[in-house]
Amino acid sequence: MKAGFYLCHEIVYRNALLGLPYPESLNVKLFSEKFCLFFSECFEKLFIEQTGIPPSSKVGIAPPNRFDSPPIYEFGIVSKINPVLWILPDYYDDISFCWKSKSGKIVKPTDENFDVSDLEFWLEGIKPQEYWRQFASKKKVHPFLSKNIPFELIVYRFSIDILMRITFNDLLGFTDLECNITSSIKKYNEISEKKDRQLGVVHNFNFKSKPGLVILNIDTGSAGVSIINEIIRNLKTLSGIQIVEVDI
Repeated sequence: MKAGFYLCHEIVYRNALLGLPYPESLNVKLFSEKFCLFFSECFEKLFIEQTGIPPSSKVGIAPPNRFDSPPIYEFGIVSKINPVLWILPDYYDDISFCWKSKSGKIVKPTDENFDVSDLEFWLEGIKPQEYWRQFASKKKVHPFLSKNIPFELIVYRFSIDILMRITFNDLLGFTDLECNITSSIKKYNEISEKKDRQLGVVHNFNFKSKPGLVILNIDTGSAGVSIINEIIRNLKTLSGIQIVEVDI
């Protein structure tokens, strides 16, 4: 079952951020089902885009749990849901999911009748670099063997799919970086196919990007870490890469 930050299919799950015990949680309403789905889908999309970290058994959201945490819901022209982000083993951070309507109508999280296309939404309080430091443990010994790498290589150990975060400067464009990685994977698969897949094959991959950062999510399949070695070797041919962070 795919991990998610928040479940919406039953009222007990929709009310989870209230932090109330069962069955008391059945007697109140934090979210309508429609707004819950809006919150869940948009929060996850924004969080992954901004941090590169998907929901897993090691990271999620919970009700406010600190003495100085804001209330779970703030009503206003700009309204907010204020969960606590938790990262195992013991990291917590107050963050906010914010929304407002283009029409000026105030949409409450209990509303069923609202136009999703009328809503603008964003996250506040996100600290991507801090989350990566908390969420990951750096590995001093790792299987990436390429020598004379002209950029900083940081390797983490997560219990999720392989991710690569590539930080680069203005000397390099996203298109060149994407083409380099795509070519590495394509050539690797072609060589392996000619050898009856003895080297394994990459199943699929995708990119997310924002200025100065590319996040590669790759299902290495039977290729394992060999394809990551190949990607790192080929990245050395590009100028402008500053840091490559790898989650294995």
